[in-house]
Amino acid sequence: MENYASIFTTDIATIGLQFDGRYLIKLAYLAEKTTKKSESGLAERVKNKIEKYLDAKYKLTKITLDSRLKGSAFQQKVLQQLVLIPYGETRTYGDIAKILKTSPRAVGNACRRNPLPIIIPCHRVVAANGIGGYDGAKSGELLAIKQRLLAREGIIF
Repeated sequence: MENYASIFTTDIATIGLQFDGRYLIKLAYLAEKTTKKSESGLAERVKNKIEKYLDAKYKLTKITLDSRLKGSAFQQKVLQQLVLIPYGETRTYGDIAKILKTSPRAVGNACRRNPLPIIIPCHRVVAANGIGGYDGAKSGELLAIKQRLLAREGIIF
């Protein structure tokens, strides 16, 4: 298992957080429902922000924090488009592809490599005829996480 500064379980998913100094660099969904006490005050603050965002009683529509993204220039452009999708709305892979003058498949591949799902809302990108995939999965627990995230925003598939 990778070295996570914090691991926590919510009603959406079990989440692992990785940092590079003061920057969040990875948010991963973990198969095993487990916890790991936050290694730093920063990790605890980020964990708390994510937990509040995922808890519907707080009615938060975004998470603001310091992050550092790695990836190609194209992936960076796709991720920038995802951040622009308003809470409670979706866009198709084709919608994003038209903006960037590329293919829906290329957009999907960039979404699959999103290091900060939830923070960068790739769950808001859907197929033209259905929910599409999530984190490279077309079924199973990862797709169920996408459904739960969308349902939290009032979007049912």
